[in-house]
Amino acid sequence: MIRSATMKLGKKTLKLKFSTRALIRIEAENGGQPFDTLLDQLITGTGGVTLMASALAAGLNDGKGIDQDQALDLIDQAGGVRKMLPLVGDAIGAAFNVKSAADEGGGADDLSDPSEAGEAGEAAPGKGNAAAEA
Repeated sequence: MIRSATMKLGKKTLKLKFSTRALIRIEAENGGQPFDTLLDQLITGTGGVTLMASALAAGLNDGKGIDQDQALDLIDQAGGVRKMLPLVGDAIGAAFNVKSAADEGGGADDLSDPSEAGEAGEAAPGKGNAAAEA
């Protein structure tokens, strides 16, 4: 099941879900580009306001979609496109089952496979996470 992301906006709770229906609509409204390309543009901010409005219109109402003008009004009510980025990022993570360190119940140093640790995330040998917390 595809999960939703939520955000309070005044007295409203927005529910954004990148359902299959929403992804098809986003592709159709953006020249038929594949959804993974479009989601990457949303994440990096290279898609502009048009793509953001399209993604919100397609995915709001818990993945059922809303009118484009309603999405534009919500962007303005939120204070601009940048204020909507956390909601979009959370919705992408929810749709594709990407969990943050907080969701996993640990910090960035909490890796199931120590070989996956990057230079910044490596603990001292034999010290486990205690060294990272010191």
